[in-house]
Amino acid sequence: AADAAALAAAAGLPLASVDAIPLALCNAVRRSMPDLDGCTLVLDIGARATNLVFLEEGKVFLRSIPIAGNTMTNEIARTLAVEPTEAEEYKKSDGFVSLGGVTGTEDERADRVSKVLRNVATRLHSEITRSINFYRSQQGGSAPVRVLLSGGASLTRHLDTFFREKLGVDVDFFNPFTSVKVGAGAAAAADDTTLFLLAPSTGAAW
Repeated sequence: AADAAALAAAAGLPLASVDAIPLALCNAVRRSMPDLDGCTLVLDIGARATNLVFLEEGKVFLRSIPIAGNTMTNEIARTLAVEPTEAEEYKKSDGFVSLGGVTGTEDERADRVSKVLRNVATRLHSEITRSINFYRSQQGGSAPVRVLLSGGASLTRHLDTFFREKLGVDVDFFNPFTSVKVGAGAAAAADDTTLFLLAPSTGAAW
């Protein structure tokens, strides 16, 4: 909150409110997709943490898991014995989640990076499964019937396919602008990825 206030002050803008990302995502999903039935799980995979937001009628459950984009970068750095800045570049240029141990590439570095990313994704999946079980047994919730992905690290190639196979439900990227008009200027200046990353901001604005 202090960082947000300082940033707003530096820009000469009055700070109207500060919101937590999971709550903003909850608001964004409910406003943009009001007719969803069953339980929806939002996976917001950022840099420092993965936020889980369980949504169904009359229920909201939140959990934060310290496995996310930085975990991927640090594991690549450790495995390849490189600096984190170099590992981050490899993650972006070579990175994809190996599916079933098959990489489909003859590039040794890309092969190693993809296996690291699969290991991290597997750890994250284990924590997600534990969270689902806790939500159902301790909170009286239902099993998710769909997963919506958000956050920069969720754009890691094949991560959506990995979760689709592991969780056995529909997995899609959350589009916060289904019920929000985007000005022509903003649409022209931004690609789909940029708009996708604005999901928390959209929820906070509502």
